[in-house]
Amino acid sequence: MDMPLKLVLLIAIFLLPLAPTFWAIVDIPKRRFATSKKKLLWFVTVSTLPFFGAVLYLLIARRHTTPMEISVG
Repeated sequence: MDMPLKLVLLIAIFLLPLAPTFWAIVDIPKRRFATSKKKLLWFVTVSTLPFFGAVLYLLIARRHTTPMEISVG
């Protein structure tokens, strides 16, 4: 295996599992939760348990939230 291919594989192995975490961290502030305490709890969970916390959020909590309305102008 040549060096560039090894580098690409290494990057994929380490960065792809972080994609759900980054998505969840960006998504949580944009959604309306039942309480602000639940929102904070999910943010802490996703931040401290990178891949697993994000997958749990995306599978469990996200479906029980609604997008926040953005007012324009």
